[in-house]
Amino acid sequence: MINQIESLKITVYQTRMLYQRYTGITLEMLSDLKVKNLKPQEKRYSIADGEGLIISVFPSGKKKWVLSYRHHGKQNQKTLGEYPEIGCKDARNLARDFKSQLSGKKINVPTLGEVIQEWLSIMGPRWTSDKYKYTVIYRLNYISEDLSDTSIDEIERKDVVKKVKEIVAKGTIETAKRSLRLLNDVFNFAIASDYTEKNPCILAGDVIPKQDVENLAALKPHQMTEFWTKVQQSYVTDDLMIALKLACYTAVRISELLHARWDTREIDLNKKEWIIPASRMKMRRDHVVPLTDQTVKLFKIMYDRKTDEGFIFKHTRKPNMPCRSESILAIIKRNGYAKLMTTHGFRTVFSTHANESTLFREDVIEYQIAHVPKNKIRGIYNRAEYWPERLELMTWYANEVDRWMKIYEKG
Repeated sequence: MINQIESLKITVYQTRMLYQRYTGITLEMLSDLKVKNLKPQEKRYSIADGEGLIISVFPSGKKKWVLSYRHHGKQNQKTLGEYPEIGCKDARNLARDFKSQLSGKKINVPTLGEVIQEWLSIMGPRWTSDKYKYTVIYRLNYISEDLSDTSIDEIERKDVVKKVKEIVAKGTIETAKRSLRLLNDVFNFAIASDYTEKNPCILAGDVIPKQDVENLAALKPHQMTEFWTKVQQSYVTDDLMIALKLACYTAVRISELLHARWDTREIDLNKKEWIIPASRMKMRRDHVVPLTDQTVKLFKIMYDRKTDEGFIFKHTRKPNMPCRSESILAIIKRNGYAKLMTTHGFRTVFSTHANESTLFREDVIEYQIAHVPKNKIRGIYNRAEYWPERLELMTWYANEVDRWMKIYEKG
């Protein structure tokens, strides 16, 4: 063992001697103290620190850091600065940075997660809708969750495509499209900020199939009894079952339901009203939903379970985020309705059943699901004008849903 160590010492020594013989430069690991103690001589001389970095000492006493490197087959030198303004550690960092730039590799590049946060901090204040902010954050977190800690310059198209395919495989094609669109905006921002020179989102959208009519598929009203029989016999967590039932009872958009919060005071169990804020409505104005005995009971259960004033239906792993619509859709799919029913389908079932009953005016039905004809004067619909009819409509419909669920009052 001792002989091996001695042999190694000889090898290192011989290497230094050969380097000095052919370059005229002494090779040794430098320190600030060593550089400080280097004395000028009649002629300029140099001492190598390693990896092409040398300190040149001039007869005048000046000491300059010089990097020797090869580029495109040619030997070159670059002056990095003078000592003591630049110490040993800084000189080595400058040398490494310069060589990284030569190889085309960027340095100090932020991660995708960091760029997303910067993009949100700049773009977010311009958005007036809280609903839109939550949606943007959710979609970006969803599509970037496996890449957020990766340097943005190292992300390839195959990485983005892999995540997009995962989202598509869950049947959420629209989510895949919109999430990819946002990620594309983030990468364009990164290019403009000189964090990267490529956008891996380009062409990634080609793996998303074109959306057809079945993505908004809905069951016929007469099929709802069988649907609810299967769902209620399957395993579904209590919170998700309540969300699914409320989606059916109220016929609101699934995003309007899942983004409902306690701190907005939008749910008034005493007045039996749910005022969905304009920020979450497609029509960008408040929408009042009459609450029936059935829906009040369900919201009361959630109120008794609440742990904070945030979202009523929370993400299982991220309680500060709303429950994902995919979680509701998964219940539908698991029960054999993958291409037959969607979360949006509850709105279609409501509209179809109410219209086919001929018990209510079409305008009342359309208003209840927040469908305002484009040719109507803004504000022509108001709570007072349709409230009695809408209350009657929702009471009738809640009883119809009870019948589908086979829920009867005990006499």
